[in-house]
Formats: sequence, structure tokens, C-alpha cells
Amino acid sequence: MPPQATTPARAHTAPALNLVPVDEAATLLGRSPRTVRRLAAAGTIPAHRIGARTWAIDRASLDTYRHGETAA
Repeated sequence: MPPQATTPARAHTAPALNLVPVDEAATLLGRSPRTVRRLAAAGTIPAHRIGARTWAIDRASLDTYRHGETAA
């Protein structure tokens, strides 16, 4: 019987996100952390929820938002 080809479990790996915490995003935007959390919750700034109350924002999306372009 010929040997079977094996395929790695993860043939394609997604690029790692460069996430920043709400406090750092707030500083970069010149806004309060509360405002940044509201923008994240509304979907205005693409963000990732980590736990029940913690948000992390992708730096590339944040930079896009800062420069007035559509971040989504």
C-alpha cells in the first residue's frame, strides 16, 4: 500500500492582529476610554470583545478610523 499524504491541521494561518487596549486607543483618538468602548459596542470601530467588559481594538482599523476613512 502506498504511503498516504498528510496535510497539516492548519494549512493556512490567519495573520495575527495587532490589538491595543481601550486606554491606548482612547489616547490615540483623544477621547475617553468610555467613548471608545461606546464606539466599539456600536460597531463604529471594529473591536474584539475579550471577556464580559473588556475590548481590544485592531490597530489597523483604529488608524483607518483616525484618518476619517470607513473602518468596517
